[in-house]
Amino acid sequence: MMFIRLYELAKVQDDKTLQKFCAEILEVFEKNNINGHIEWKK
Repeated sequence: MMFIRLYELAKVQDDKTLQKFCAEILEVFEKNNINGHIEWKK
């Protein structure tokens, strides 16, 4: 959840670097089925 919140905050602030970082972390979580019950939207 922390990275999802950070990703949303980066979107509001238009911080492309932080958005990319968070998206990459969240994709690794998805790939390894970590916290699979949590859904996030790019």
